[in-house]
Amino acid sequence: MNLEINTIPQPQSVIIGKGSLDLRTINKIIIKTESKQEFAVAQFFQKLLKPINHIGIDRFSNHHKNHLLVSLNKDSKLPDEGYRLEIKEQSISLEASTFGGLFYGFQTFRQLCDSKLESGSLPKNTIVPECTIEDFPEFKYRGMHLDVSRHFFDIKFIKTYIDMIALHKMNVFHWHLTDDNGWRIEIKRYPLLTEKSAWRIDRTNEPWKSQSPPKENEKPTYGGYYTQDEIREVVEYAAERNISIIPEIEMPGHTSEVFAAYPELSCKGERLPVNPGSYWPNVDIFCAGNDEVFVFLENVLEEVSDLFPSPYLHIGGDEADKLNWKKCAKCQSRINSEKLN
Repeated sequence: MNLEINTIPQPQSVIIGKGSLDLRTINKIIIKTESKQEFAVAQFFQKLLKPINHIGIDRFSNHHKNHLLVSLNKDSKLPDEGYRLEIKEQSISLEASTFGGLFYGFQTFRQLCDSKLESGSLPKNTIVPECTIEDFPEFKYRGMHLDVSRHFFDIKFIKTYIDMIALHKMNVFHWHLTDDNGWRIEIKRYPLLTEKSAWRIDRTNEPWKSQSPPKENEKPTYGGYYTQDEIREVVEYAAERNISIIPEIEMPGHTSEVFAAYPELSCKGERLPVNPGSYWPNVDIFCAGNDEVFVFLENVLEEVSDLFPSPYLHIGGDEADKLNWKKCAKCQSRINSEKLN
């Protein structure tokens, strides 16, 4: 049988042996130090292999044969998020110095198995090649971005998205939560953001860049938002897959959706509909001369930062057309008093 190692991304080192292992012979999953991190990864193995055999998880013993060993060794010389996966004819061992390393070793193992296992089906092929794989990431930040303002995705899809980037050993999910086309995160202090700013008229049958504007008395029906409990659920789900989430709250531009709920935060003070389709140029932005804007932003960011343990919070900062700042007395006063260009 011709056995190959085809994984994405390609590991740093792969040594292919001459033999193979039949997964049907594995009868126990062993956790070396009985840590929570080992147990979590052991459960991933257990769930993946369930169609072949329901395998129990046990503490380490020298008497076990035909086992799968998960070992968190903090004294290992393996780099952060690195791992060593060794498959022999009668056993499998996975070692790492961090939870991330163990998790990525499991992701590599998944890719060595028959893909039918992913759907919970018993595969015809239960053979994996004898090999030794050592791997570690070249880049500390490995991320993917998802814009849920322009196109809303439910929690089920968000979790699937996280699963997909975890499979490819990415460790950051950039969650673009607000933009001109919809506000997607519950803020307790400002309930109108999810009542009004999260919804727009449905123009999904029209090309994005030429979607027609709202008609008089037309009810917004397209959109949605995530409750704070749902946000916490996703943050926990991502952490279990070694992924941190960076939330993005746009400012000072890409904020016209806010003015559907709080028009007083703009230079003009006019209530705007949430835009369907492309909105350009970006002239309806936060009023830089209004102190209430800064109170609003501090309150919003305080709630957002409480939800996300990531050390980073993205605030956009792009494509803010300053046309209204040039006309706004409050903005001009701020520019002069602060001696700004």
